[in-house]
Amino acid sequence: MDSEHLLSTRKRKADDYHLGSKGWDLMKRMGWIEGKGLGAQGQGRTQPVQAKVPKKRQGLGVASSAAEAATPSLCFRVLEVSEVPMGPHAWSEDPEIPPPSADDDRVYPWSRWSNFSDAAELPAAALKALQTVLLQPDSLQALGPPIERMDTQTRYCSEELLIEMLFYKNSLDKRGRDAITSARIRSNPYENVRSGIFMNRAAMKMANMDALFNGLFSQAAPPNEILHFADICAGPGGFSEYLTWRRGHPFNSTSPTHHFPHIRGYGMTLTGPCDFKMEKFVAGPAETFHPFYGSAKDGDITKWENLASFAQFVAHNTGDKGVHVGFDVSDAYNLQEVKSKHIYLCQCLCALTLLRPGGCFVTKLFDIFTDFSVDLIWLMSHVFKRIKLIKPISSRPANSERYLLCEGLITSNPGMAGCPKAPPSCSTANSSSVNSAPQCSKAPFKKSISQRANAVKRSGGNSDVSGSTLQVDTASAVGVLIKHLLAVSEGLHKRRKAEKGEEETSLLFDILRLAHYEEKTGPSEGFADFITSVNEELASHQCLYLSKMIIFADNGAKEDDSRDDLRVACLKKWQIPEVARGPCSWPLWSSNIPPILKSIIRESSKGTMLNNLPRNLCRPTNITLLTKDDLSRSSFSPHSLYAVVLSELLLNSSNLPKQPVMVISLGGGSAQGKENLKYSCDGKKWSDISWPEEIHPRLPAGSLVWALVINTYSPDRLRKHALMLLDAAFIYGIDIQSLSYGERMRHIRDLCNTVDFVNDSVKIISPPLLLLPQMQAFMQQLTLLPCKDAPNKVPMFVATTDGCTCAPKGLLLVKHLASPWSMRRSRGTGFLYYFNEQTCESVYAAPPGVELPFSQTLFLRVPWRAEHDGELDAPYLIEHCHRTQL
Repeated sequence: MDSEHLLSTRKRKADDYHLGSKGWDLMKRMGWIEGKGLGAQGQGRTQPVQAKVPKKRQGLGVASSAAEAATPSLCFRVLEVSEVPMGPHAWSEDPEIPPPSADDDRVYPWSRWSNFSDAAELPAAALKALQTVLLQPDSLQALGPPIERMDTQTRYCSEELLIEMLFYKNSLDKRGRDAITSARIRSNPYENVRSGIFMNRAAMKMANMDALFNGLFSQAAPPNEILHFADICAGPGGFSEYLTWRRGHPFNSTSPTHHFPHIRGYGMTLTGPCDFKMEKFVAGPAETFHPFYGSAKDGDITKWENLASFAQFVAHNTGDKGVHVGFDVSDAYNLQEVKSKHIYLCQCLCALTLLRPGGCFVTKLFDIFTDFSVDLIWLMSHVFKRIKLIKPISSRPANSERYLLCEGLITSNPGMAGCPKAPPSCSTANSSSVNSAPQCSKAPFKKSISQRANAVKRSGGNSDVSGSTLQVDTASAVGVLIKHLLAVSEGLHKRRKAEKGEEETSLLFDILRLAHYEEKTGPSEGFADFITSVNEELASHQCLYLSKMIIFADNGAKEDDSRDDLRVACLKKWQIPEVARGPCSWPLWSSNIPPILKSIIRESSKGTMLNNLPRNLCRPTNITLLTKDDLSRSSFSPHSLYAVVLSELLLNSSNLPKQPVMVISLGGGSAQGKENLKYSCDGKKWSDISWPEEIHPRLPAGSLVWALVINTYSPDRLRKHALMLLDAAFIYGIDIQSLSYGERMRHIRDLCNTVDFVNDSVKIISPPLLLLPQMQAFMQQLTLLPCKDAPNKVPMFVATTDGCTCAPKGLLLVKHLASPWSMRRSRGTGFLYYFNEQTCESVYAAPPGVELPFSQTLFLRVPWRAEHDGELDAPYLIEHCHRTQL
């Protein structure tokens, strides 16, 4: 046999797909037929994926451009500058085109359960439907060659429309950056809406959607209950800022705010430039939001261990019930559909672990052309009563952004599902860096050491959230879907590590499918048509504005004249005030601050200064001591007195004030400097509170309270500090001076409950408040516990939701009724009534003006134990009250 024939034979065998190629073998097993591409319509690859060899393993002499040469590129003819777009969906100045309006939001609903009438059987039906469609991430049906060209993704969009959209995008790339930025501003009719009173445009998008669905997010819980929400991957925190603001300013409210907003948020996002910017959190109370960074301390939601620890943290803070609302806007990532599918998946996964039954979830997506994205949406439709795809008008019409809203979580569980603990073999459990995390696309960032330290302390240091007793759901449809998505996430992690050369073997195929379904039979009938219809309508709308941007980029004189009118119309519809955003917290803005607070807080060139307190807002430095002689006076009426149980500083190593003082907050949560929380003993001189923990309790801006610094003790007996609030004139700028003492303390209790996050280093607490005759039962319920600052066990009461305790050290008796009124108990009915000492009038209903305001309320002090023989103390007083009632 001649050498030429041998050479041709070897060449032919080397190219033969039947011989020795693992890539060709996998192609055949996935249904490839010679002469056709992969896929149901033969539109996919016709060649195996080229194995990517890490550079550190390439041999000498390899061509540096080999990888690039093996990757097909999409080549378009682009519009030259000044060339007018002429596509079928191109913009034109046609007067017959309806002008844009504030009602042009696009909403596309879908429900696979719309015809299912038996609500009790819905969880079982969801589980049965879900179990039949899941594809294991390592199955051949789930795997395929990585997607390298978006023009091939035509299953859920017409090829002509997709090509036209890509054509306009590529044509824009030919224009200069400045021209494109200017054209976007001038061509978008909704551009002038901007961010308004919030930190960024993301907040205004949330306002837009919340108004669109009649307060679906901000009114997910009754006004008198705490609304719990999770903010995932959404730094710097615009969505959270809006929601905390709106909770205090509900839709269609005609009266000013009378209560601190009942809302609490939990956030996790990447540390670094994408972190939450708490210093910019000014429209809503930053104190109601708690950043958390997970066991890995990097905030990466694609890590199983972070998902599990975040779920435990939320469970502990919500009593295992979970959150009402979850959202994810992912501004921190370079969101393109193919590149960000892992983020898409983990957004949904995180929401499923945190939501309570019936909860809702909204997340930002971009294009949904690929099978992976469509499968994910379809799977979510199994465990929610309905889903919606939304293009709000606040989202720029020329981009691919849209939102997925999932409403009504379907589960048989009484609370949140939780997340299974990450196994030791988890590919992220032993990660020592965040190199595998999705990286932020923002500019380099520097953060002060103190702010980062505060964040770590706020998140519980080592993320110890063991106080939760949550039983993780693994049996319901939600639990099954969580397990499936975790497996897919781990598969994607392995492929990312293989691409970076961190795995010994290279993985040729990517995970492209999550589920298999018949598109024309059963409950899924019409879903593919639904997705295709949405994609094509949004793509044609996008083509319109992309071509408009091209025309405006080429002609700098063109402007959309409707921008200012639409801004006014949108803000009015969404009920957002048209005021300039202030640099300080909301209640201290010049348009909001009460006159009394404005007279105390003075702005100067040197910063914020504090004037003297008016006399009616001061409290005595020395509280009058109740004596045994006072008990025999006719004016002493136990039923007319409130008893407040006090604690104290058992160890004062930081020169903290030991007596009750007036405290004013200028806001900023715990991440700001010490100058934002001041105290005064006499109302004249203001000083900083030097907390040993170097962070402040969560006292919101515009609060003026009478408070006592005390020690608390955690369940593991660690000593902490707290601010015990004894009275308040203002809370978050809300004037409560005229309310009764009982009402003022109810406001304090609501505030403390709202901001009582697990493992906070310093807390504000509401003391026990009872009528004096009720103190005997309270004392009998005290528990003897070990105390770090006492040699023996001491009586303790629980002061916080995470079990921190206080040692009682005295009583503060509150005279809250105006003379000559007192309260007595009827011997016949046992009910309390008001008695006029002068006229002997008796009434059950409170007479007008009987409750004393803040400025006139009087206080007496009783020590817990008498310091000297013969002095009055709490046990003697309580026994005396008990004897007089017999």
